[in-house]
Amino acid sequence: MGNPGSDIDDGFALALALADPAVSVDLVTTVGGNADVDVCTRLTGELLERLDRTDVPVVGGASLPLRGGAGRRSGPHRAPYAATAIAEAIAAAPGEITLVAIGPLTNVATALLLDPALARDVRDVVVMGGVFLEQTNIAAMPGEYNLWSDPEAAAVVLASGAPLRFVGLDVTRQVRLSRADAALMAESERDFEAFAGRCTIGWIDHHGAQNPGDPREQDSCALHDPLAVAVVSEPGLVTWRPAYVQVETAGRVTRGTAVADLLMSAHPPEPNCRIATAVDADAFVARFRERIRSL
Repeated sequence: MGNPGSDIDDGFALALALADPAVSVDLVTTVGGNADVDVCTRLTGELLERLDRTDVPVVGGASLPLRGGAGRRSGPHRAPYAATAIAEAIAAAPGEITLVAIGPLTNVATALLLDPALARDVRDVVVMGGVFLEQTNIAAMPGEYNLWSDPEAAAVVLASGAPLRFVGLDVTRQVRLSRADAALMAESERDFEAFAGRCTIGWIDHHGAQNPGDPREQDSCALHDPLAVAVVSEPGLVTWRPAYVQVETAGRVTRGTAVADLLMSAHPPEPNCRIATAVDADAFVARFRERIRSL
């Protein structure tokens, strides 16, 4: 978030967490995904500086997924730094911390592998990831990006026994910030709101050009990660359903795809998470605009 045309999703999620009076942001970790982890770490620091919140610690994390191509184990990277920081923070305050994952799950999975007690001690894990009631309709990336980027990490998290909530692409695509909303934000006298509005217009322009066949992308953008942050303090914004979710880690065509069993058979498996199935989009966008305006 910052350069015209760059994705505004993660930046808005962090800003929304800082603006929510019911949330205390204790730690931010970064992970390689849409960008190199060093770039992610630097931009996170710049955003926190812009928001006058340099008191929030930032720890760099995994630069590569748990496994490289063709099943090869990845080379050395810095996952243990972020993973250790996550594990130590949760161990120091058992039952008090909600972990919000808005990128590939490499850091979270590594933390669980380092300290399996994290699954017991974490209050809740909210993941922006997966697509459960629809599909991406993109053959080259059949799974939602965060899970598709590191399906082995997603499998570790899903098998951990931690209390998990997944906010998937099929729901986040319903919450959108319009070009008109972004223009109003850009005209604000408040520095961050004006900055965020300009960034949003640039992202809508860029994403619309990249997706000419989707009319929604021409005049609005989805707020994927911010919705995952919002449900920490306002879980009622979405409808939750228990499910047993697995992620494909092997198939050449379907690798990274999440499959949700909605427990409707005669002998359903035990649920391992809850998934969002619907959202009050208008209420979320109104609350989002209000909170961003307060920064």
